[in-house]
Amino acid sequence: MLKRKAKRRVTQQKDVIKIYDDNLTGCINQGMGHNVPPLINHVAIYFLQQNLALPDAKSFFQHHDKLQWRTVTGRPQKNWKVLAKDWIDNTIQNVKLLERQDAKRIAFPDT
Repeated sequence: MLKRKAKRRVTQQKDVIKIYDDNLTGCINQGMGHNVPPLINHVAIYFLQQNLALPDAKSFFQHHDKLQWRTVTGRPQKNWKVLAKDWIDNTIQNVKLLERQDAKRIAFPDT
């Protein structure tokens, strides 16, 4: 029995990631998620790796920067990647919802 080879995703934005990586050459282990607030470059790379656009990363960063990287109760955030993953999941769900609503609107134009 032959093992299947894992399919690797080829990101279309490798050049953008390389640019951000070049700006972070002196940063060692700072993009792991525990340094709060993170650098915008780390956030941009993480969002690109998750196949989301740079405006999503920028809006995430600005939103949490406005909240000073604190929770609703005022405690400081411990890991920005957990927040980013929740943000990404919510963004994907909102896109799917809009697609379903558009499909329903096209299928049933009178309602």
